[in-house]
Amino acid sequence: MRTTDPKFTAWWISISIGFAVVVYIVICVAMILTYAARILDQANEGIAAMDMARSNTDPVWGLQDINVSATNIWRSAEKARRLLEGGS
Repeated sequence: MRTTDPKFTAWWISISIGFAVVVYIVICVAMILTYAARILDQANEGIAAMDMARSNTDPVWGLQDINVSATNIWRSAEKARRLLEGGS
């Protein structure tokens, strides 16, 4: 009957544990990279949606310029009316 040396048994156990740890870390890194790729895709979709929303709402910001112009025209018309009525 052959008996195994305890040194070799401990060595094989250590190698097995080390291999299991490396496999576990590789799996974790692969999962992290997969999630990072998903996040990147979702971020790019969000950026594209925001760009589209910005281009669709640009005319709304033009309303501010229209309001400023309308206010200036209104004030000029009031001033002209006062001048025509003989006021100051």
